[in-house]
Amino acid sequence: MQNNIKTSRLAAVRRLYVYWVAFVSQIAMLIGINELVGVIGRAWLEREAAMGDVFFRTAAAGSISVLVVATPIFLVHWGVAQHFRNESSERSSLWRKLFLYASTAAALIILLSNSGRLLSEICWLAFGGTVAATEIWPVGWLQWSFMAAIGAGLVYQWHTVLNADGDFGKEARPAYWVRQLFLCIAGLIGLGIAIWGAHAGLQIGLQIVVDRIFWASDSNWWQRPLSGGVSQVLIGSWLTHAIWRQWQDAVELNPAEGRSVMRRIYLYLSVLIGAITALTPAALLLREGVLMVIGEGAGSLAVLLDRMTGPVSFIPVGAVIWSWSWTTLRKETDTYGDSKESATVRRVYTYLVTATGLALLWVGAVELLHALIDAALVGDVWREPLANGIALLAVGVPTWTIFWRRAQSIAERNDATGAVERNSWPRRLYLYGVALVGALVLLFTLAQVVYRILLAVMGESDAMLSSGELAYRLADSVVAGLLWALHLFALRADGRFDRPAEAAVGMVQNPDERRAALEAHIAWLEAELAAARAELAKLESRS
Repeated sequence: MQNNIKTSRLAAVRRLYVYWVAFVSQIAMLIGINELVGVIGRAWLEREAAMGDVFFRTAAAGSISVLVVATPIFLVHWGVAQHFRNESSERSSLWRKLFLYASTAAALIILLSNSGRLLSEICWLAFGGTVAATEIWPVGWLQWSFMAAIGAGLVYQWHTVLNADGDFGKEARPAYWVRQLFLCIAGLIGLGIAIWGAHAGLQIGLQIVVDRIFWASDSNWWQRPLSGGVSQVLIGSWLTHAIWRQWQDAVELNPAEGRSVMRRIYLYLSVLIGAITALTPAALLLREGVLMVIGEGAGSLAVLLDRMTGPVSFIPVGAVIWSWSWTTLRKETDTYGDSKESATVRRVYTYLVTATGLALLWVGAVELLHALIDAALVGDVWREPLANGIALLAVGVPTWTIFWRRAQSIAERNDATGAVERNSWPRRLYLYGVALVGALVLLFTLAQVVYRILLAVMGESDAMLSSGELAYRLADSVVAGLLWALHLFALRADGRFDRPAEAAVGMVQNPDERRAALEAHIAWLEAELAAARAELAKLESRS
């Protein structure tokens, strides 16, 4: 037994050394290749550098020396790693998966960065740009194409190795988390690149329309930014699709993957990103519209439209992402159900959005009340707070109402599902957090009100009961008190349910719900059993 433990520890140290050195030498090798291709390209195509040139000689010697040293080091250490690949413990080890997915990430960076530059310059030429003003000629196309091919080849190589390990989609923990974390981060990066590129393209299109109607400007200004936007859309869409396709392959191999925590986090974050991308500029547009209606616009219609092209271009992009993510999330929930962990992710998302909507509602209500107080006391209204309040309420009220009612509809059920919801830590954190903030705001604002009233009673001339400051604090107290009371009542209602029902969390009264819970539990047990068998086989192979 002690020999097995000692052998396992020595293997872990060996893997740490081998994979770390292999990764570092691989990165050095890729940097050397990139520099060498650039140097050779300039010497061959520009014909300005010669062997006698100091810069050429220095750059060539530096890149070649890095390659000469890094390449054999990488090959030797990767060969050592592959020498042990027949051992199941090696193929499923954490350090091997870290190396393979980190190497895949590095290869993707090389592929996407060089492909993006190449596509951007090609689009620039297609939109009427001149060759003299582009970096693609005479050296750029060669270096970018070669490095993109290197990146694509490495992505394919590491993907092949991962599949050959035989545990893709069914890895033992913690290697399981390495793959899921890689897919989640890479997918979100691809989504962000695609959103930014689509926004840039739509903004340029809107700006061209505005310019042609209202302004006389350079007709070719759009070529460079549009080429960048097109390349970002292509690169981001490909990355998002490729990552999602790989995740779907994992689900086909292991259906329990469909309700895994990291996959649900990815989908909920995608929903959140889409919603923020669509609703934030919509609120800005509403604010500007209110300012125009009340006579506080930012100049002429042309100036307003020119300024709004950016926010408007985000709305359709965010709406598409929001719709796709939410539809996919609902479909996967119906198909694969919820595990205990994925249900927690859903609750975190629900109460996080609820808290965000409540914050917008709270601030918007305070801003609106302050503007109305100014209108009543001064006879004039501050237009900025009024527009801000209306815009924040327009977004915050429906957001908070929809998600709060959705959460309450589950928490008010007198069954095990309702009991789990009422006792969940995201709900408790939300309710007690709002209650705490409301109590603190009430304490501060009511203290200010009482302070001013006492000063007025004592004859202090500066403490006018009709002053705007006193009215502001009263308004703040009213808003905070209403929201504080609402959430205290929710906490009290949660505590009114019978304690025996709370104890019966493991039982579901509805037959359909019970069947779905049992199926999800069986699938989870099967996944745990497979992982236990794999770990047992690994231990037996060591002995």
